[in-house]
Amino acid sequence: MRINSWKIGVGLASMLLGMLLVFQFRTETNVKSYLPQFKTVSELAIKWNRLQTDLSKKEEELKSLRLQLQGYNPDEEVKSLRMAAGVTPLRGPGLEITLTDVQRKLKAYEDPNLFIVHYDQLELLVNELWAAGAEAISVNGERLVAQTGFSCAGTTILVGTKKLAPPYIIRALGDAKTLKAALMIPGGFVENQILPFELGITLEMKTSLYLPPYKGSSFFNYAQVVEEEEEPPVEMIVIEEEKEER
Repeated sequence: MRINSWKIGVGLASMLLGMLLVFQFRTETNVKSYLPQFKTVSELAIKWNRLQTDLSKKEEELKSLRLQLQGYNPDEEVKSLRMAAGVTPLRGPGLEITLTDVQRKLKAYEDPNLFIVHYDQLELLVNELWAAGAEAISVNGERLVAQTGFSCAGTTILVGTKKLAPPYIIRALGDAKTLKAALMIPGGFVENQILPFELGITLEMKTSLYLPPYKGSSFFNYAQVVEEEEEPPVEMIVIEEEKEER
């Protein structure tokens, strides 16, 4: 039997059209399953604007990080860390303070221990200078760092393990006017710790002071470097301590 060519063409076209319809149906079904449904065009526009805003923020953040990376200088960071650790000598403007014991001859009934500089007075003075913005401090040529502590052995003052003797010369780098004002403020260090005991003190603002590097031990026997982590709330710590006591 002879089959007309036009019938074959119509059949092939119908089959192709059916395949296209099935493919389109499956595609729409997949798209609908992955994309959120929006009731109106305005909702779609709002979502689009939010995505554009988030993308712009990410691009700005990436641009900022790239600029920071371009300006990052590891040598300068190491230099700053060494300065903060006190292991490099420093020079700059600041305040030079000289403390001395009482200069007059004491009377027989006066206790000599009340008229000499004690370690806690030196410690208080140093703390006042740190609080006033001092960037580096030395006492009688001994650079002070985080591990430095003041103590006494009899009437001898120790800074770390180094013995000090009067006069005590404290050098602090920073804004000299601010440092001096912090010590001279009414009710401050000079009024409470110097004048009542007739100790000698001189405050000199200097344009250039030299501070030697820290030469003591920097070994850590217990502290270890770890990844940064969040500290538990104070309430949680208290509860845990109470449980341990029980």
